[in-house]
Amino acid sequence: MKDLLKDIGTKKILIVSGIIVGVIVFIIIALKLFNSMFAGTSYSKIESTMVSAARKYYEKNPKMLPQMSGGVVNISSTNLTSNGHMKDLNEYTKKIDGSLSCTGSVSVTNIEGQYRYTPSLNCGDKYKTTTLVGYVRDHEPLVITGQGLYELNGGYVFRGDAPNNYVRFANHLWYITKIYDDYAYLMLADRANYRSVWDDRYNVERGSNTGINDYQVSRMRTYLENLYNSEELFTSSDKMLLTPYTLQVGNRSLSQTANDGSIEGSVTIENSYIGILPAYDYINASIDTSCVSTESNSCTNYNYMSYFDFAWWLSTGNSESTHQAYKVNLGTLDFGMANQDSRVLPVVRLVKDALYVSGDGTKDNPYVIK
Repeated sequence: MKDLLKDIGTKKILIVSGIIVGVIVFIIIALKLFNSMFAGTSYSKIESTMVSAARKYYEKNPKMLPQMSGGVVNISSTNLTSNGHMKDLNEYTKKIDGSLSCTGSVSVTNIEGQYRYTPSLNCGDKYKTTTLVGYVRDHEPLVITGQGLYELNGGYVFRGDAPNNYVRFANHLWYITKIYDDYAYLMLADRANYRSVWDDRYNVERGSNTGINDYQVSRMRTYLENLYNSEELFTSSDKMLLTPYTLQVGNRSLSQTANDGSIEGSVTIENSYIGILPAYDYINASIDTSCVSTESNSCTNYNYMSYFDFAWWLSTGNSESTHQAYKVNLGTLDFGMANQDSRVLPVVRLVKDALYVSGDGTKDNPYVIK
């Protein structure tokens, strides 16, 4: 009987001890998570403080702002402190960790007469303001097989069935299609119902309004520019994160196999803020080795761009005709009469210093930027 009571007592002690250990472990984990969340929020607040201070400084010194569109000026947190617009960085960082040593600055970019303020905070191993491109490059390893980020044509291209390339921006989901010179190109990834004919002008060769497959004078170009200039897709704040780029709008034949941009890049439109995808970018998104041209049906394989259940236009015309342009129709590369009405998936380019906020690039947890 004594042995039985002793065993019961031992079991109770073990159970209670286990509960206590479990509670302690839970508290430790909870504290770590809280501290991590608190620190992240606090660093963000410091960045916001620097931006507010920079705005105050340039309100008093407007002549110090960049006067030309695209111009950039930088001001350090030290200068902002010496001019009385914020406390020394140590006053803010010591609330997180008294041993932190941080430096900070704010860059101001002139975007068509509007000014975008971008903070940069460097606290060594503890925290560093990160751009979206910087985060992707640090966390997405380059691959040579399977889905993921590939080094291709002098830049980086997302390829395969489901790479981690989703971005939440302007109340829509977008794909990062490629990264060149630290600029990320985004293509609309959700089901927003933007649609247009490619072109419906009178075609002399055809003797009807079947359209002319010259993107430079197309209805598509006009449609996209009007969409950009309206508030339907982008707010003025959204546009502060976008920068112009060169559209590649050359036509190609079915059998051409150069997918380095040289075909589509034979005709370009400079300084455009919005476009649609050229055919070679769709081809390059597939990792099927037999996907080599616009007539390769295999381009629908292992290609994250192939899963839309509707037809959508590409910016590339068919060089073997004057009235046809390429589209992706239920995943298959095809061409249609330019005067057909199909979906439009706009493509834009982010500024180099678009900042990473959160996310891992999956559809359920897309990258968030600011």
